[in-house]
Amino acid sequence: MRRSWARLLVFLAALVPWVLWIATPLLPGLLTLVAALAFVGTVLYHHRGRAERDLRDGMLAVLDEALQRCGGQVIAVRGAGRPSADGRVGVELPPVVESGPTWSLSEQERDDLDLFAQPVGVFGLLDRTSSLLGAERLSELLDHPCLVAEPIRLRQEAVRWLVEHPAERVRLMGAAARLRGEDERLAGFVRAVARVRPLSLFVRPVVLRVWSLLTGLAAVFATVRIASGDFQWAWLLAGVLLANGLILRRIGPVLGEALEPWRDVAWGAQGFLVAARQAAVDLPADGVLGALRERFAAVVGRGSLASLCRRIGWAEHGGVVHGLLNVVLLYDLHVATAILKRAVPNRERLRAGLSALADLEALASLACFAAEQPLTCFPTPTDADRLEIVDGVHPLLAPECVVANNVVLGPDSRIWIVTGSNMAGKSTLLRMVGVNVLLAQLGSVVAARRMSWSPMRLITDLQARDNLAEEESYFLAEVRHLRRMVNPPADDGVLLGLIDEPFRGTNSQDQSAASVALVRHLVRSGNLFLLATHDRHLTELADGATVRNYHYREDLSSDGLVFDYRLRDGPARTRNALRVLEREGYPPQLLADARAWLAESADGDSQT
Repeated sequence: MRRSWARLLVFLAALVPWVLWIATPLLPGLLTLVAALAFVGTVLYHHRGRAERDLRDGMLAVLDEALQRCGGQVIAVRGAGRPSADGRVGVELPPVVESGPTWSLSEQERDDLDLFAQPVGVFGLLDRTSSLLGAERLSELLDHPCLVAEPIRLRQEAVRWLVEHPAERVRLMGAAARLRGEDERLAGFVRAVARVRPLSLFVRPVVLRVWSLLTGLAAVFATVRIASGDFQWAWLLAGVLLANGLILRRIGPVLGEALEPWRDVAWGAQGFLVAARQAAVDLPADGVLGALRERFAAVVGRGSLASLCRRIGWAEHGGVVHGLLNVVLLYDLHVATAILKRAVPNRERLRAGLSALADLEALASLACFAAEQPLTCFPTPTDADRLEIVDGVHPLLAPECVVANNVVLGPDSRIWIVTGSNMAGKSTLLRMVGVNVLLAQLGSVVAARRMSWSPMRLITDLQARDNLAEEESYFLAEVRHLRRMVNPPADDGVLLGLIDEPFRGTNSQDQSAASVALVRHLVRSGNLFLLATHDRHLTELADGATVRNYHYREDLSSDGLVFDYRLRDGPARTRNALRVLEREGYPPQLLADARAWLAESADGDSQT
């Protein structure tokens, strides 16, 4: 506020010498010049103050979001939904942080692991981006996890630095917060940079610019003479206007095509400039973040982006005055030349800077997750086909309710068969493993006390759905999902398969037969699998080595089923379904019939 008042007072002071007119206008003129220079200084002072205030406001917004997530609260503070795949603005921006070979998740994995679920999924838990570019890059990382260790290690180093330097991280994110609400303008700026080309006119632009200056002077001179009553100069003015009108008719479409992408993008470009300047100062000079810093420094160096931002606003003028300036001075020609002079030679540098912004926002989101989640570690990539998670939890479960479990899969234990009642924790275990493997292959921390793994392909079949539009039944959908594990894509990398109740869409006998055959085939495949089931026939395949049994236990109390959600060795032995029916008041004859059927079924199985 003080800066605004200072700006106004200096402006008013420039008028005082003319009010207090002295004998000659020389002294008031000199005083006005001094006041004008002071006014320019106060304007710059005001702009710097406003920039500082905007940065503080952005930092406060970032800190407020951190407080909401502090302690691992399961809420989405930015956005939970997946950025639209239609017209993605960052798709043509090659990432600065290389991923190496990646594995593309299918819609099945996205649904099974709640990547973009509402009101909060994995993406919503991670997303702390301020720009559409950052959100798209984070979504792209989730959809395409890394398959080799080195890019993962490099990302981990970058995330670790951002975690260990919270002041710099908050400043960087506060500067990027300038882009909030500017998605359309930033997208327009990205497209303008991608499409920028030199002007192609019937003569060289410099010739037309010289011509415009000469005709502009002639028009001003003729106008002054006409105003003094010498109307013979009207012929000169008319000739200038006619000549420039014909030139505009010839070059107007080309100028319009060149300027149109730059209209209404100034605020997006300015927000990018603010974020780039802060990153060029705060990021370290080495590693992945050092590479990003180089891109930002190249963008802000020599004032290339700042100069472009100042001239983009010129493209937004219109109305009668704009039309008059066009006819007299070929105004659009000068504007287009000024913008393209700065955009064309710096096109790739600007694109690299925009891509660096997307990468930085994605890495900062992972760092926020690491800083705010209560139980995390940086997992260790290994060369062995192995997955070990110690005290792993699902980050989408409230920290006060979650129970940690261990999982170890490797050459000596490739398949775990997990049994237990509904709601005991089988499906959650599978999702916990899938989400943590995915987080690990982003270069993020994982929700576990310790984890080591070899980067692997991930395929899930946790919840099948029918598709009436494509005449695909529930069972057919499930068969097709499981086929991806039976006949995986040709690749040397290990595959991790997560299966919840295989072939549950068919009758029990066929389900058992197909499931047993499936497990035997998966054993021979050499990949790693977690399989949850109620089918006791599958537990009989366990050999205590390659295939192992684990289970969840529950107790029936006066309040209902009580679960401790702890994974234990061996298959599930308890059956509580009939006890639950009895407690809920089902008829005694119904319960007796059910127990008799169970006894007959057990005898038949033993004879078989």
